[in-house]
Amino acid sequence: MHGTRMTRREALAIGGAAIGAAAAIPARAESGLLRATRVDHVSLAVGDIGKAVPFYRRLFGNEVLKDNPTERRFLRLGPSYMAIAPVKTGETKRIDHVGFGIENFDAASLKSALQKAGFRVTGSTDSLFVNDPDGTRIQLVADQSWKVIPHATPEAGPKETGSKQDALWVSRGMHHLAIQVSDMARSTEFYRKLFGEPTPGLGDPPQPSFQAGETRVLLYNPAATKPPKIDHFSVLVDTFDAPAALKVVLGLGANAQMSRQGTLNEFFDPDGIRLQVTFPGQTYATPAPGKK
Repeated sequence: MHGTRMTRREALAIGGAAIGAAAAIPARAESGLLRATRVDHVSLAVGDIGKAVPFYRRLFGNEVLKDNPTERRFLRLGPSYMAIAPVKTGETKRIDHVGFGIENFDAASLKSALQKAGFRVTGSTDSLFVNDPDGTRIQLVADQSWKVIPHATPEAGPKETGSKQDALWVSRGMHHLAIQVSDMARSTEFYRKLFGEPTPGLGDPPQPSFQAGETRVLLYNPAATKPPKIDHFSVLVDTFDAPAALKVVLGLGANAQMSRQGTLNEFFDPDGIRLQVTFPGQTYATPAPGKK
């Protein structure tokens, strides 16, 4: 894989945060301003939406909504989803922003609380936005906002012998999200205000992770060669046949390879956007089921 491949340090940090689907969700830190339920969605800015949507349909399924006024699509991932839209001229293909579901979302009261805590907040009754110290955009929305996306209608998927094409993975939601930062102390304080006290992770120095409902948010130590951004997201999926999955993603134009543990942990889509899949109970330091 190319130069942005996961380092051993990053893999260990994520491994320490990996959780099984049946594992109990850690108690929410009462000191955080947000009563987050999960990563509700991630928004991708892609080069060719006509190619990106079929790519992600093949991976995660055909439950897709079309935004009627624009080319944007919404692809469901269990209680979460990904939004896919064409990149604007001159901008970089990327993970544009992340949205967090908020329990009993009330825009007016939440906006007031955030502003009192020193946050600059934009948005309306449907959603709010704050930027982290590096400019990473964070959206706050009602839990499972997939159910109430305005101006969107179902879009039929591809047909094969009269039936919908099978998805490579059965998605159960979001597992974790990783953010590259430029100043760890400053970013840690920002995310602490939102989510409460972090859990120290591995790395040198230790990298913090925050519990956002059932999803982990990891911060990566500053690195001269890595600009601040949302580095990747990981989708929680059912256990899968890694060699077979590798053949599929390679055939779709992704940049991928087997891990040392004998599974497919991460890959880069045809636009170079990094993502991962995590199966229940997975860590990145032990072999996949059936491997020795």
